[in-house]
Amino acid sequence: MSELNGQQNNRMLHWQLLTTVSAFVLLGFASASAADSDDADRPIIWIELGGQLDRLDDGQQKIAPPFFASISKAGFTSPLILEKQPHYSIDEDGKISFEPSSSDWVLSASVRYGRNTSKGYRHQQTDDMFPGLRSIGPTVARFRYAETTTGGAESHVILDFMAGRDIGLGMGGTSVLGGGLRFAQFQSRSKIGAYTDPDYMRTQGTGLPYKYFHNDSAHAQNRTSFTGVGPALSWEASMPLSGETRNGKISFDWGLNGAVLFGKQKSRGSHQTKGALSTGVNLAFLGIYYHTTHYTHSKLHDRSRIVTIPNLGATAGVSFHYANAKVSLGYRADMFFGAMDGGIDTRKSENVGFYGPFATISIGIGG
Repeated sequence: MSELNGQQNNRMLHWQLLTTVSAFVLLGFASASAADSDDADRPIIWIELGGQLDRLDDGQQKIAPPFFASISKAGFTSPLILEKQPHYSIDEDGKISFEPSSSDWVLSASVRYGRNTSKGYRHQQTDDMFPGLRSIGPTVARFRYAETTTGGAESHVILDFMAGRDIGLGMGGTSVLGGGLRFAQFQSRSKIGAYTDPDYMRTQGTGLPYKYFHNDSAHAQNRTSFTGVGPALSWEASMPLSGETRNGKISFDWGLNGAVLFGKQKSRGSHQTKGALSTGVNLAFLGIYYHTTHYTHSKLHDRSRIVTIPNLGATAGVSFHYANAKVSLGYRADMFFGAMDGGIDTRKSENVGFYGPFATISIGIGG
């Protein structure tokens, strides 16, 4: 575990340093260009901050031992309903762009980060009978119960380093074609504990001392991840709808992006199911006792695989411009095909998707 944490810390430190160096390089270019700039009205640096409400894909396979069916049959909530990963995440976005004066080129570095956790707990049981009714029977159902505890967490980091050129769109619009590198890291973990005795019965009063129950439990935990980097292409376009930049302008924006990421996919976890069945008559004076059987099933997995992951995305929205500031609202989707191993005992390729509304604010500096 310490080795894994060390590797993660080293990777994060590496990318933090890379991001910092890239930012300083961009600022250095901007400062050098600003000295020779004749275009005083056009910002040469744009700083963008924003966020997105992501709808997350849940491709993780669920543990489902056979005794889960008896929980539902007894009228209790199935653990499968509680066994789920987070559905939403609030992302934080940051981007810095350098647009040299008297040039159609745009250099940018951006980061998107999001994480979320989820927890679930449900305890259900039948009530005991009133004390005065305990002799009525002969056989009653008492102390039946089902309890489930679940937990999950997800995090993702996406870094882009791009260089593009505005080839123009006509009617005052812009169309920037770019290329560069994309880095992505996804991590997910989940756990579940389920305990139940859904059909407990025993005799009361004058009946034979008979007892019947199925006492079952299940535990599982799983960690999956993907880390990869690869070439990326993008197209960002904007068409003015009304107004002008100095007095306020509204534009319609759209874009497409694609990448091919090369990296490592990991999955590590364990699960165990235990049970005890007791049924029979207890007549100690005759040497006859309850008959009880037990079972235990457990399994571990630890998989690692080098994979190639296609990535496609799109955005659409509107922007409100005024002088050296811009506010953008829209919808963004990004899909990474086959990025995670969502299986338990065997590998199962699952997509990772982020899609939802976003909002950003940009400030122009220099010029």
